[in-house]
This record gives sequence, C-alpha cells and structure tokens, in this order.
Amino acid sequence: MNTGKRDGEQQGRAGIGRRQFLTGAAATAAVLTVGCGSSGSEGSGPSSTARATTSTVPKPVHVPELSGDPFTLGVASGDPRTDAVVLWTRLAPEPVAEDGSGGMPDAKADVTWELATDAAFTELVGTGVFTTSPAHAHSVHIDATGLEPGRDHHYRFRYADWTSPVGRTRTLPEGSPKAFGIGVVNCQMYESGYFGAYQHLAEEDLDVVVHLGDYIYEYPAGLGPRAVVPNKVLKTLEDYRIRYAHYKRDEQLQAAHARFPFVLTWDDHEVSNNYMGDVLVGNDDPALGQARKAAAYRAWWEHQPTRLDPPKGSVEAVYQAFAAGDLLRLHLLDERQDAAIPPCRDTAQSGTDYGNCDARVDEDRTRLGTDQEMWLKGSLEEGGVTWNLLGNPVVLAGVDGGSDAAAYYLDTWDGFPQARKRLIAQLAEVSNPVVLTGDYHAGMVLDVQAEPFDASSKVVAPEFMSPPISSILFPADVSKRTPQLRQQLNDHGYLTVAVTPERVTVAFRVLDDVMDPKTAISTGATWVVDAGDPVARPA
Repeated sequence: MNTGKRDGEQQGRAGIGRRQFLTGAAATAAVLTVGCGSSGSEGSGPSSTARATTSTVPKPVHVPELSGDPFTLGVASGDPRTDAVVLWTRLAPEPVAEDGSGGMPDAKADVTWELATDAAFTELVGTGVFTTSPAHAHSVHIDATGLEPGRDHHYRFRYADWTSPVGRTRTLPEGSPKAFGIGVVNCQMYESGYFGAYQHLAEEDLDVVVHLGDYIYEYPAGLGPRAVVPNKVLKTLEDYRIRYAHYKRDEQLQAAHARFPFVLTWDDHEVSNNYMGDVLVGNDDPALGQARKAAAYRAWWEHQPTRLDPPKGSVEAVYQAFAAGDLLRLHLLDERQDAAIPPCRDTAQSGTDYGNCDARVDEDRTRLGTDQEMWLKGSLEEGGVTWNLLGNPVVLAGVDGGSDAAAYYLDTWDGFPQARKRLIAQLAEVSNPVVLTGDYHAGMVLDVQAEPFDASSKVVAPEFMSPPISSILFPADVSKRTPQLRQQLNDHGYLTVAVTPERVTVAFRVLDDVMDPKTAISTGATWVVDAGDPVARPA
C-alpha cells in the first residue's frame, strides 16, 4: 500500500493536471506503508518488506503542549476511489478561539494516523505521521492509496495522549456492482434548526454521501434559535475558520462524517449569498470581494476531506467525477467559481434575483465556465456505465415563481438558459441521466425537458431536489407557472438514492421537527426511474 503524508505547509505541485492529480497521492512528504509497504523514511524508495514493523513507524517530532483535546471537530473521509480515500481532521483544542487558530500554538504539530480493515485496528493497512501547520489551520489531509476496492476501512488519529473518534470509510467498487447507495444533502444553516437529519443519515445503508453545498452560512446570528459565532457577516479568513469550527463541533454532523465518505462541492453561502464569479452581492469593491472569496475558499479546503491542493486565491477545480464500476458515474459540478455575472440585477444589491431581461438569454453567458463545460462534455462522453448522475447545486429544470408575469429565479440555471440548453443537449445523448439538486430549501421532483416550461417538450431526465438539512424552508407553491414540477415537499431532510442496473429509487427522508435535535424521521415520498425511461414514476 502506498499512503501519502502531506506536510501542512506544502503548497502543492505546479503543472499537474486535474485527472492526473486525482489518481495520484495528495502528498509527497514522508511516506509509510503497511501491507504492500514502501519505506518508512522520508524520500526513500520502495521496500521489499511485506509488512512494516513498529520500528518503522515515524515518531512525532513536533508535539507542542495543548490546552485540551485537539480532536473537538471529529474526523471525516472523502473523495473515495476504488483504491484510495482522503482522511481528514483538524487540531482544535479551543475550536472557536477568536483568532481562528482553534487554540493551537503558532507552531508545527505532528499527528499520527492509522488505517485498518477492522474497528479494533488489529489489521493495519497504513499508518504515518502528518505535520500540520498554522498556515492551514493545523488541518490534516491524508490521501491513503493502494486500498482494496469496495471495502470498509476504519481510521483514527493520535496526538500526544489523545486519540480521535474512530471513523469508518469505504472505497468505491469496481466491476459490475449490483447496488450502490448515495445520500444527498445540502443547505445546513446552523442557527435555523438542529442537525438531527445527520444523526438519521448516519444510520442509513449508504456507500457515499454527496454534499451539494451551503455547508455553512455567512450571516450573523438572528435567523433562528441557535447562536452562531462569530456573530457578524463573515469576511476574513479568521471569520470563516471560526464558523466552520462552530459547525464542525456539532456531534450529529460529526456522526455522519465518521460513518461515510463525503464527496463535496459548494454553492453560494460558503462565500456570500448568490455570488457568481468575482461578483459578490453587497461588495461594491471588486478587490475586497476577491479577497473575501479567497479567504472563504481556503477555509473550505481546510475543513473538508478533499483531495485538492490548498487553494491560492481560486481553487484548481472543485468539480469532479467518480464511478462505481459499470453501474454509475456521478459528475459533480461547481456552479459558482467561474459563472458569468448575474443578469437583470444590480450586482451590488441583494433581493433582486427574480425577473426577466434580454441579457438573460445571451448566448455567451456561462454557468460553469469554459474549462468545466469542456470537462463535463468529456466526462459524459466516457460512457461505459448504465447511469449518469449529475450532482448539480442549483435547479436545472427551472422554477418560475411568478403568478402572472414570468419571475425566473436568476440565481439558478434560469439565469443561464443558453448554457442550460447546451447541458440538456449533452444529457440527451448519454445513458440514463438523473439530476440531483439542492439549494432551493424544498424537496422537489421535476422533469428536465428539452424546452423548459413547455409541457409538451420531450423529457430528457428526472431531477430530484434534496430537502435542506436545517435551513429555513421556502414553502411558496411554484406549480402555477412551472409545469415541469411533479411534486413539492416542504420539509427538512435529505435524499437516499439506491442505484441498481434496473432502476434508481429516490426516497425523500423528511424530519418531523427540525427544532427537535432528537426528531423522528420518515419517508415523505419515493420515486423510481426505470433504466431506459427518463420519466420518473411514484413508487
């Protein structure tokens, strides 16, 4: 097994392409393997030793004294592949310290990590030491490679006398799996409700969880019963670090992360409400807006189990695809970083995101950016799978909230109808497309049609919108001018997506009461998509 240990101060490797990077290790510093082992020394080459002994395990060198348990933010795993997965934690004995440090000293700190095929850690397949640094908030990103496909693994971290909670993760299957389970989550405003949905999610039978964004919200307190820190609009790196730590110390969120690998993209609130590209609503000074975005991106990277290199202003590419054998490929999009300036509104003002204007239908407007559009085209054309799932942060099929005149929600694909037409044309050419969506603070089932809002137009794919984890619901009935809407559920919760060669079954798992941390959950609706038929049917 080849496992990577990435020094927390390493800034990444220049000139490496996204596809090559995703198949390689995320770290190039000290390496230790157990099993198919390589060396236990920094920079040395492969070893013929079948199993490393304890004497080959690197010893922590940087161990500054801490004020308490450093593992207050739990553990997480993410970006699984058939032979690899990323392991994450962040040292933070005082998670919401006002300087954003998490209570860590301004010094390096060495963390020991362990990966095993059993929960008792008697069958280790990897271990090593990772050097964290204040430059990256003492976060840990381990890319463990050389693993067996479709298998559970258990992991943990150690620092001095402390041991983290144990996490379970799973590699992707290869070949022809008979089933694959996906959880879909989004929109988790801390102050507007509890994360009881995550406690229930942790009890589901899933292979991976897809997060479609709005992991945090940038607002001050006052929008619900739970307090948030810092109590202000987030603008600096320290602000965003504190807010992520505030969220991450929630035990119900930690339970879900410790149970499943997550694959994450972002939406707008990781930075600022309804921002696109370099335009942040409420930021009249572009330079200040760009600095705020860079801070937000960096804090996102520091707190997520992602294989990406640390960002330098922008992020290389949040979008990605993963496959579960020949059963499915999921294409996960970034619909913010390279999007064109929003149409039909004063870009420095909020609250003007509904409407219609000539600029909306400009042929040159892009939601994804040129590079991502080209990548998605190639990813969809790879073929070789029964199902093509699209992880799409904002609604694709269209939602018209108007009563008489059109009131398109311009922050969605309705603000980019020509780019949407290009995407839908691509979906029409691939096998069994299914769109998974978030953002709208409601659960919905919609038909993605060749001509949106035309009831007679051909259905290309079904779209399933996940309910929010906890964010304030948008209960307005949009059915009057949205003929493609099949069902709307005004509930909190998440989706479970069960994929087999014959069908995709989507269950809307909905909470009784988001204000009750121990709330019950039930299935509000179940829909089925049969292979070869793009029209979803109620189960």
